[in-house]
Amino acid sequence: MSSPVHYITVTAPDGEVIGYAWGDATDVEWINRKASSSSAYDAGMEWYGRVREAHERGLTPLGVLNLLSHEPGVGPVTEAPDAAAIEELASTVTPADDRRLLAQLDRDNAQAWQELADAFDALTDEDRDVKWGGGQKLPSGAIHVPFPIYSQPLNRAVSALIGVGAVTPEHRWVDGPLLQVPPDGRLRPADAVRAATTVVRGEKFSDGTIDKALKSGLLDAIANSLRAWYADPDVDEPSPDADPPAEQPSTDPTFQPKALRDTPDPTSSMCKFCGGSPAADVTFRAHRGLIIFFGFKRMDGPMCMTCGLAVHRALTTHTLCVGWWSPFSLFVFAPLTLVRNLLAVRKVKQLAAPGPGMLGPRYDPGVPIHRRPRAYVALIPVLWVLFMIVTGLSGGV
Repeated sequence: MSSPVHYITVTAPDGEVIGYAWGDATDVEWINRKASSSSAYDAGMEWYGRVREAHERGLTPLGVLNLLSHEPGVGPVTEAPDAAAIEELASTVTPADDRRLLAQLDRDNAQAWQELADAFDALTDEDRDVKWGGGQKLPSGAIHVPFPIYSQPLNRAVSALIGVGAVTPEHRWVDGPLLQVPPDGRLRPADAVRAATTVVRGEKFSDGTIDKALKSGLLDAIANSLRAWYADPDVDEPSPDADPPAEQPSTDPTFQPKALRDTPDPTSSMCKFCGGSPAADVTFRAHRGLIIFFGFKRMDGPMCMTCGLAVHRALTTHTLCVGWWSPFSLFVFAPLTLVRNLLAVRKVKQLAAPGPGMLGPRYDPGVPIHRRPRAYVALIPVLWVLFMIVTGLSGGV
């Protein structure tokens, strides 16, 4: 029985879906949308690295998805019935994908289209009869790999497909098998481009791909469909406003992604450290004063009660220890930092105890500040100021 999985949808700035990151109970994966543009495919390779990097940090699969869901162009964490549903989403082809492939065709090159028509019309049965060479056993004992011998007219026809732009880098030909020829022998124009790219590029890596397409009728269907489109570009062309929602698969009406029910809403406040909720948006600061030089540190963002208390205690203790050793630090920066931290920690102390963390381990608040020896370094400047005040008053009497 398949188990539910969760996924996020990643889109490019122009709205094109790049791919999907999905995870189950043990692992998280990235899958490119198979019909995406070349630029989206390249972006998907970067996203694959980002997903793996987040998972290697020790985050749970669901934690990785929740973390990445806050990135620009990323949708909320959504539930799907199984991994096959994500594969189906990645295989969805939209009208925008078809239009992008058709835009690769060089419609203005009338000479190239005439050459396509002439080359296929001139093919004879003899031209289509592909002979094979090789296959014999050599004296060394090795067997010569068989290879197809294509006629010059057939090579001309294949070159004509390249000439009109039907072999395009916008289609990744390795993503699927050769298309089946419909009963009427006609392909949709964009599918003809996909098939032409798969056949011509596939020949370079698998001898005989063109021969298979020729024998099955696919090569002629490609040429006939492209010629019909050139004669009437409105044939089977998707309307500009026909794009379906990218998140909906095109063939399975039973798959209805629903919002995650067993985890907090990714758009709500979630602790930046552990992923627990509730969380408050706070800022904690630390200050260091060193006679002439001084420095500042801050940590901000949504924090749960536990992690927020841990950050408050760590930065406040640091300030109490090393925040006094310059004039400005003693009278301005250190006191101001401590007051700000006191105001911020009130917000996290008002929160309820956080739920289970989804991004990783939760910070340990440790012992209270008054039980940390380093905090008592602050008594040195305080006692010194009191000494100076008492000395001044005594001298004035």
